[in-house]
Amino acid sequence: MSKYNYVYFDSENQKVRWTQNITEDIDITYNLVGKMTRVEFDLLVEVLWEVFEDKDIPFKDFMKYYNDIRYFCDKIKIILEK
Repeated sequence: MSKYNYVYFDSENQKVRWTQNITEDIDITYNLVGKMTRVEFDLLVEVLWEVFEDKDIPFKDFMKYYNDIRYFCDKIKIILEK
């Protein structure tokens, strides 16, 4: 079974986190995005790098790619269950 951790993104500071803890008491303001496995998270980071390189990533764009990858990975899991 895959281990899902929380994904957080801070668009102001351009920081992303993948953690098993709910982040509350930190200096940077992270927004909870959702949950992913480590492999899914690595794929997200790779895709974001290919698309944006060194440019800032708006939160809405981060969410778009998160949701696209989440959907893609969920579909693969459904195919594998058959």
